[in-house]
Amino acid sequence: MRKTTIILTTLCGLAAHISTAAAAPAWCKGGDEKPSYDMKSLFSETDADRALMQLVAASCYGEADVAQMGKQVNTTREAWNKKLGMVEADWADVSEWAHLPRHLRGDPKIEVKDRQAAWSAYSPLDQYGALISDIGNADNAYIADAFGTRLTQLGRLGYVAYCVGSHPIDPSVTWAMCATDAAALDLAKISAEIRADTTHGAGDRMAARITAYETLAKLPKLQTDIKALKAKDPAFATMFALGETAHAQWGKTNAAAIALADALDDARSSGSRSASANCTAKAWEGWKSAVSSLGAKRLGTIQQTQDRPYVPQLVAMLTAEPNGYLAALNLNVCAKLEDKEDMLSNVIGDAIGRWPGFRGPRTGTQTAILTAGFKLDNRNASIEFPEVKRDWISGSGSVDQFGFGVIDSIKADGERVTITFKKEKITQTRCVKGHYTNRISQIMSNGTVVYYYVCDQEITETIQVAPWTPIKVAARYAVGFKPGMSVTISEEVPAVAYLKGKTIPAVVVGVEVK
Repeated sequence: MRKTTIILTTLCGLAAHISTAAAAPAWCKGGDEKPSYDMKSLFSETDADRALMQLVAASCYGEADVAQMGKQVNTTREAWNKKLGMVEADWADVSEWAHLPRHLRGDPKIEVKDRQAAWSAYSPLDQYGALISDIGNADNAYIADAFGTRLTQLGRLGYVAYCVGSHPIDPSVTWAMCATDAAALDLAKISAEIRADTTHGAGDRMAARITAYETLAKLPKLQTDIKALKAKDPAFATMFALGETAHAQWGKTNAAAIALADALDDARSSGSRSASANCTAKAWEGWKSAVSSLGAKRLGTIQQTQDRPYVPQLVAMLTAEPNGYLAALNLNVCAKLEDKEDMLSNVIGDAIGRWPGFRGPRTGTQTAILTAGFKLDNRNASIEFPEVKRDWISGSGSVDQFGFGVIDSIKADGERVTITFKKEKITQTRCVKGHYTNRISQIMSNGTVVYYYVCDQEITETIQVAPWTPIKVAARYAVGFKPGMSVTISEEVPAVAYLKGKTIPAVVVGVEVK
């Protein structure tokens, strides 16, 4: 946090020189606190906060010494105009900011005006405020990605300022994630957005201007440090290449999936029920598209066991690429918003809650680096990753293998389908004759005595019995099911179904695959 020391002056001291002082500019405004200037540093100050405070003091409350140096004061102000991308009219903001109480200036962070607003409704300064730190329950890489094509220059400034202002032991991943944004910063565009955003006060606008000045000043050193990092180890050079690729390739990502993710982020951030209405159908269509794109052959490589159920393995495969991740994310978020969670949405939540994923090119960069398996030349060094924070995504990875068998019949009942299983021949041994002994086996709580039973005669027989009792599942999961298919059902969600004699799946979690 920046801190600026203000020396208070009184109007009494100024009155003695009023006749010799230069006329104050029209943008000068009074306030509770009036800054002072120091002639020794007025024209040489390099700190933006102190320089602006002194220029306001000299311009608005100048004494005889300043009156004699009016041209130099104006030249100095013009120099700071250039550094901060300001015009003469912007000095009204500077003056108002300079007169604010001390605790309301000096901090680059500003508050989002309405934290209950949809993210898509954020003004440029709101975006800056959200990204200069974070919004509370989300990492700022996710937020920047969620702004998508709506990301403003001020939003990008907030993200880059946070990036270059953080001080991880190993900054390689953080820098790789923000390098493209840093190169895209444009002071003229930043200044135009600040000037046009009237939703915030002068204090917030000045905080953004000063942050822009300080952040842009850091970028040459950042580029030098990145160059040195790349030369230090080829792995670092590859990390930055992955970041460039993530940005270049993002335009190929499913536009409908991105649009739904945007809408769901809006619904979640605003708390609006109507904003998430009908998301279930859209999310399910996205899920079907993502799963079917994997193809039956690839899906057939998933080998399920009691310890490794099918669905968690499927979700891991799906979320390893952008379209699959977005489809899974949308299904999970929609299920939570609409109170329609089930085993599938819970498994997804467990898998992606702390996974950077692919909300956009920044999170995609982090995922690409995370999955690349880099080994640094320095055995004592480690790669440090930014925190993934998405508190609204959660679930359980625990899956019970509910049933497995051959489908005998399928009966629809509204939004539910009842599946019965074919009876199977099993061989069992059954006792047909025996007797109780005098040996006590157990005494019940009601006092009843239970004695050991000894079998005197057994028979071996073959019987037909269904492996599981009939199971009811959501109709959308039973699409493509036919009698004779073998199916695994986990917690009322059919995981995978095979045609008779086939090892390649025909239906995977409600999606017919080929």
